[in-house]
Amino acid sequence: MNIMVVKQGGIGDVLLVTPVLKWIKEHYAPCHLTLMVFPNAEDLVEGLPFVDEVFSYDKKKQGFLPLWRKFRGKDMALFFDLSYRPALAAALARVPVRMGLRHKRGFWLTHPLPWRESMDSTYEPYVFGEMLEESLGLTIPREALSTLYVTPAIEEARGTLMEKLHDAGLREGEAYFVSSPVTAFFLKNWPMERWEALYQRLYETYGIKTVVFGTGEHPALSGEGICDLWGDLTLREVGALIKGARLLVNGDSMPIHLAAATGTPCVILQGFSDPERWRPRRDAVNVRADLPCSPCDGYRGTSCTFPRCMEAISVELAFDACTEMLTATEGRGE
Repeated sequence: MNIMVVKQGGIGDVLLVTPVLKWIKEHYAPCHLTLMVFPNAEDLVEGLPFVDEVFSYDKKKQGFLPLWRKFRGKDMALFFDLSYRPALAAALARVPVRMGLRHKRGFWLTHPLPWRESMDSTYEPYVFGEMLEESLGLTIPREALSTLYVTPAIEEARGTLMEKLHDAGLREGEAYFVSSPVTAFFLKNWPMERWEALYQRLYETYGIKTVVFGTGEHPALSGEGICDLWGDLTLREVGALIKGARLLVNGDSMPIHLAAATGTPCVILQGFSDPERWRPRRDAVNVRADLPCSPCDGYRGTSCTFPRCMEAISVELAFDACTEMLTATEGRGE
């Protein structure tokens, strides 16, 4: 059996499909499993023991012909995203089984599925499980879908990460929290001055610094409770950083899914996005102001031009959630 799984999207989106990959590999053993992703996610899935090959595809650089060739000889193509081009390539390559959400490509699928409103409020891996059950009659227990996975290669990055942490002011073996205070979408962002106040409050209470990381424009952050590694980490070093942290406190973005894959407790500030769809199933606390208009992502859409739901979250509310998670996981990893 030769299987292609397609999951093109953000890094966090790719991590959410990993429990399905593990189950497919075991269910169809022996099989050759290829995972197709954008180049941005390659480093976090290359080397997963249940993925035989990672196909990193950039349509602007590689064109259609290499994509079509990759689908040739496959027995099954499973699409867990909404991309059109791979579905067309699989159909032209005559892959016998082609499963995915109908979206705008139903003609190219042998097993097209409708998007149901309930999927907007269902944990994403559970949705993938429902798709397999509805189309192919395969049942994956939700417990198996609640665990995410990441490449073991993040351990190899730990050495260089330790050097960077030392240069930034952390002693070897010193506990730390971790946070990436800027997401890729403005409606998910919390005011920067509140992040700064939260980091300082955590430091004053627990004597533990927060390591701040991210890409793009450097946020204006200062204070003795902050250890700055902004723009200085590879993706695998980010994985190692989160794995070694006592706690991740973050907006709803890729780091929360990395925390789920590495077993790191996390506190998630959410307003725009639905926690039922995106929150890790273990060791995760959500902080929300519960405005009547939130969450508003998914197919419901939003007319917001300002993140009122995030602005309504106080530093005190976020700090209390951190205290709750730290108390619940006290002694772990010691």
